[in-house]
Amino acid sequence: MARQKLWFKKRTTRGHRRKVTGKTKWTRKNAVREVYKNQRVYSHFFLKFVLFFVLGLVWFRLGAPLGFIEVVPVGLIVGLIIACFEKFRIGRGIEIAILVVAATVSFLSPVGLVL
Repeated sequence: MARQKLWFKKRTTRGHRRKVTGKTKWTRKNAVREVYKNQRVYSHFFLKFVLFFVLGLVWFRLGAPLGFIEVVPVGLIVGLIIACFEKFRIGRGIEIAILVVAATVSFLSPVGLVL
């Protein structure tokens, strides 16, 4: 049985070995499909990075300071939790870096959201 399947895979109707290549024929339709697929992927990552940046800007200001703690970076904490438990782990280091940069920028300058 295994030999028959192997023989069937190697031969075609003309009796020659089948040439298997991973490349598809380059046509206009395939080119448009590839461009659309890349645009979807890049726009998804860009949207995710913008959302992480906005999330890093969120701080919670306490009414009465507890010692030297006056504000708490709630967005940074939530963003780190989301980045750690995310299904797609492709840009985790970049996501964490964006969160930290956004939190630092919003802490040092009057930019960001304070709840």
